[in-house]
Amino acid sequence: MTGQHSAPPTLASRGYSPSGPFDNDDLQRKSRDHLWMHFARHGANQAGAPVPIMVRGEGHRVWDSHGREYIDGLAGLFVVAAGHGRRRLAEIGAQQAESLAFFPLWSYAHPAAIELAARLADYAPGDLNRVFFSSGGGEAVETAFKLAKQYWKLQGKPGKHKVISRAIAYHGTPQGALAITGIPAMKAPFEPLTPGGFRVPNTNWYRAGEMGFTGPDEAAFGIWAAERIREAILFEGPET
Repeated sequence: MTGQHSAPPTLASRGYSPSGPFDNDDLQRKSRDHLWMHFARHGANQAGAPVPIMVRGEGHRVWDSHGREYIDGLAGLFVVAAGHGRRRLAEIGAQQAESLAFFPLWSYAHPAAIELAARLADYAPGDLNRVFFSSGGGEAVETAFKLAKQYWKLQGKPGKHKVISRAIAYHGTPQGALAITGIPAMKAPFEPLTPGGFRVPNTNWYRAGEMGFTGPDEAAFGIWAAERIREAILFEGPET
């Protein structure tokens, strides 16, 4: 034995390139057999229904493996606000990955995190001058929930742990974020959730009737919705 080991196969060695060409039938089969998609009807996929396979993006537009064009109205689930295909962002990302791909901020720092935190602090109003980074929206909500709990415990008020959120509001899928999400069907499969989440009516005017409001106009609805928040605080106890 030589003691040498062959390199593990890579996506490139298996014929994959992010720029194509793509074997749509092969991708559909692999998707059906191996890919666990989010919020997807897997039964239909397992029965043979194809899934849209997105292969390219430019600005607000994306294309699937058949060349069909779509508008990415969700901006990649809110994380591609700058648009797809931004060469400058790709180049900067590649430079950072080559110098330091990742390092946790657990009592360590690195220049990119420091400089970005300082830049964000310059944009923030008032005394909001410290930045806690997370990997996505759900984790950010979860972190904010935990920070608020920890703050009140340090202030000697451990009973202040409740959060009020709006009906139909989406805050993410981690346990804490899901607890304050206002969409019951999304929460039911994972109960019991983190305690402390309470709901008030959605404050969007176009949902006024759905929330039970029967008043004359938008201004009256705003007052009505604010009153529901006040009632919820008093009912649960301002001290909680």
